[in-house]
Amino acid sequence: MARPNREAEIRRAALRCFSRLGYDATRVKHIAAEAGVSDAALYAHWKGKEELAADIYAEGMRAYGETISTLAAQAERPVAARLKAIARASLDLYRTEPEAWTFLVQGQGRFMAALEADFPYPIRVIERLIAEGQADGSVRAGDVRVLAGIATGCFTYPVIVAIYARAGTIDPASEDGLIAEATWAAVRTRAR
Repeated sequence: MARPNREAEIRRAALRCFSRLGYDATRVKHIAAEAGVSDAALYAHWKGKEELAADIYAEGMRAYGETISTLAAQAERPVAARLKAIARASLDLYRTEPEAWTFLVQGQGRFMAALEADFPYPIRVIERLIAEGQADGSVRAGDVRVLAGIATGCFTYPVIVAIYARAGTIDPASEDGLIAEATWAAVRTRAR
């Protein structure tokens, strides 16, 4: 009888370890113990921790990109509503999958550059939405990439603060309306 594939359990265990211990402090033995498998079971699917983490990162970024692409594509809604929906969806991901979101945020410096050149980067979705807003006059003039970074920072940085703060002292997901409004306020055309 074939052994069950434990790949999904190993991925979830790795996220828990990366979130709790940090990527650098996590060892294969930690992930294997958390998943209830041997080290060999992990090596049956990945060459090691680095490959596993890069795989989890790419999968998470791809899924996140698909989520926000769906929201950005709702052309019947104004740019403001779509950008606010992206901010709320991002905070909802932190609320429902905090370990995954923490890993995506913390892993940018380590894993982003390793993604293939044609990877569907989520920031590109926001850049296109910003450009659309500039074309219709709802988004201020300026470099699209800078404005997309500002918007992303508005809903990402509160999560970063929560990750590093003492547990329970800040819950950005509970302030999703405030953060969504701030995200839009940061890039909208100013009233005359």
